[in-house]
Amino acid sequence: MKFHFLVPCLMAVQVLGQNYHLDIVTGSRKYDDSDGTFRAVLSGQKGSLEFGVLDNPNYNDFQLGAMDNFQMSSGEDLGKINCVTLQARGSKSDDAWMVDYIIYNTDGRYLSSDTSEGDDEKDFCRQGDATYTFEITTANEKWADTDNIHARITVSSKGNRGNTTTGILDNKGIDDFVLGNTDTFVIPDLKNVGKIGCVTLTAEQDDAWLFDTIKVTRGNQSKTFKNTGKVWLSSDLSEGVDYLEICQ
Repeated sequence: MKFHFLVPCLMAVQVLGQNYHLDIVTGSRKYDDSDGTFRAVLSGQKGSLEFGVLDNPNYNDFQLGAMDNFQMSSGEDLGKINCVTLQARGSKSDDAWMVDYIIYNTDGRYLSSDTSEGDDEKDFCRQGDATYTFEITTANEKWADTDNIHARITVSSKGNRGNTTTGILDNKGIDDFVLGNTDTFVIPDLKNVGKIGCVTLTAEQDDAWLFDTIKVTRGNQSKTFKNTGKVWLSSDLSEGVDYLEICQ
């Protein structure tokens, strides 16, 4: 049996027979990396499985912006993987670690056994079965581009079906958000919120960014949101706002 659970450049758990592969991307901000020891547990339709300590021998895992691959073999078939639980346990797990992507890290919390720095256990779960495409056009104005904004998008329902949130928008290996360019992000495993009502953008870094439009597509439904007020995004509130909601 071959199984893919993939968010582009985010997380992939694959079952090839009884071989499990886990890809984790560490955050790229200062202090996001770690020398700590962490464990993983996979949860699927048919049960759960201890993945064990995340460690590639003779290799420095969890470096800034790096994707690390971990593998294990098991006789258990979990079926469709729904969640990955990361645990910070033991004397070597207090060096806080920011996981940028395992499915989605939508709240930006660190992982650490020192609970003053973060959570000692965190679940990363699929939000649903919907795939959304985001086509984002950066403004063609001086300084509008960015290479470090750490932006996320939340799509809200026009009715009462709630919302769904992406991970940090970043196509690995591609220079996103260049002046005047349109970047496309295809994100599976999000919640189907029905008729699209609003989008909310958040920015976690201070390299200010100005976008023109965001086109959101799910299936045969598309909606384009325009930054009519030319609002800049930045975590530095002297340069822009770190939270912007658009309903059009």
